[in-house]
Amino acid sequence: MPFKETASKKLRSRFDEMDREVERILKDFFVSKNPILMLSQSGWTPHIDVYETETHYILKMEIAGVAPDDVHIRLDGRTLVISGQRNDEVNSERRHFHLMEISYGRFSRSIELPRPLRGDQIKAIYNQGILRVEIPKAEQSSEGPVHIPIEG
Repeated sequence: MPFKETASKKLRSRFDEMDREVERILKDFFVSKNPILMLSQSGWTPHIDVYETETHYILKMEIAGVAPDDVHIRLDGRTLVISGQRNDEVNSERRHFHLMEISYGRFSRSIELPRPLRGDQIKAIYNQGILRVEIPKAEQSSEGPVHIPIEG
C-alpha cells in the first residue's frame, strides 16, 4: 500500500532532519580539529531542546555570544524558524590559532511542531546565552507568518 501524501512528506522531513543532525555531529567533531573549516559558508547549527507542557511547546537554543538584534524568530503555520549570526571580533593582535572550537557565521533552525500554535502569544526571552521560546498550543494555527520579538 503506497504512502499517503502527508505520510510521505513527514517521512521525507524526518530523513532531512536526520541528515542535518548527522552533518552537525560530524561537523562538531571534525571542524574543531581544523580551524580553516570554521570559516565555512554553511554557518553553524546551535543546539536546541524542544519539549512540551500541557499548554505550551518550549524551545531552548544555545546561542552564547550572539547579540539579540542578530536573531530573528518567525512562526509560519506550525513551523518555527530561528535564524541569526554570531560574529567573531577580529583582533589585530591575533597571529596563530592553537585551538578554535567556537563556530561563527550564520545559523538557521526550522522546527515543525505537531499541533496548531498561537502565534500572537509567543514569548521569546534571551538570558545568559540561552534563547527560550514559549509557544502556546491552539486549536487552529495563526494565519500568515508572525515575527516574534526577543525580550531581555
